[in-house]
Amino acid sequence: DDGLFASLGVVGKTPRAIVAWKFPAEQGTTVVRDITVSVGRTGALTPVAVMDPVQLVGTTVTHASLHNEDEIERLGLKIGDTVIVEKAGDVIPKIIKVLPKLRTGKERAFHLPKKCPICGSPVARREGEVATVCANRRCFAQELQRLLHFVSRNAVDIRGVGDKIAEQLLQGGLVREPADLYKLTPGDLLGLEGFAEVSSKKLVDEIQAHKRIPLDRFINALGIRHVGEETANDLALHFGTFHEFRGASKEDLLSVEGIGEIVADSIIGFFQDHIEAKRSDRLLE
Repeated sequence: DDGLFASLGVVGKTPRAIVAWKFPAEQGTTVVRDITVSVGRTGALTPVAVMDPVQLVGTTVTHASLHNEDEIERLGLKIGDTVIVEKAGDVIPKIIKVLPKLRTGKERAFHLPKKCPICGSPVARREGEVATVCANRRCFAQELQRLLHFVSRNAVDIRGVGDKIAEQLLQGGLVREPADLYKLTPGDLLGLEGFAEVSSKKLVDEIQAHKRIPLDRFINALGIRHVGEETANDLALHFGTFHEFRGASKEDLLSVEGIGEIVADSIIGFFQDHIEAKRSDRLLE
C-alpha cells in the first residue's frame, strides 16, 4: 500500500516501511604486520593495521582502520598479533578480536607519533575527544584530503580529480585550496604527468561545468566538521541561501531539526576562523 508506505515517513534517508536484513559478517584470521598512520582532512591521525592478506566476502583484505588510540587499547592490540577480522556490513574491514594465546613474545606495543607523519608539526589530543590531531592547518595531508572531499561525488562532483592528480596539483603549487581549481587553464595542466592538450581541456571544462552547485552540496563540500551530506541537506532546506546560512546565529542553527550544540558550535567556529572565512569568500567569487 503506497499510502501506508508514505504515511510511515522517513528517518534521514531511510524509509520507516523498509527493514534492512543483515547476515552475520564473514570472519577470517590474519597477522598484523605493522600499524601505519594516515592524516585526514580535519587533521585527525588515524592508525591503520597492515595485515597479511586474508580473503573476506570474495575480496582480499590487507588493511583495516583502527580509528584511534582508545580502540587499539580496547582491543589490546600489538604489532605482530594474530587477529580476527570481519567485514562490517560486508564492506569495511574491521579487527574485532586479538588472539593473545598465539603470541610469540616478539610483538611490539604501538604508540601514535608525537609529530605529524606528513608535515612534522606537533600533534595533540583535543580535550574530551578521542582524536589526536595535527596542529598545522596547512598540512599537505589535510589539504589533499580537503581537496578530494571538495571534488567528491557527494560534494561538487568534479570527475577526473583523483588522488594522483590532486597530489600533483598541490605539489606543483597550481592549487592550494579548492577555489584555485576554478582558475586552472589547459596550459597549467600541460606540465603534469599524463596530461596532453585534449585531456587538459577536458578537465578544465569539467571543473568550469561545476560553477553552479546545489546549496546542500556546496555546504557539504566546505568540509565543516560534523557537517556531512545529510546535515548539509537539512541546513540548505532551512536557510535557502548560502548568505542566510553563513550569517546564522547559534540560536538560528539550533532551530534546525537535527542540529545540536556540537554541530552549531562547529559551524559558528568555522566562519569565525578568518582563514576559513576567506577561503569561502574566494570560492564564492
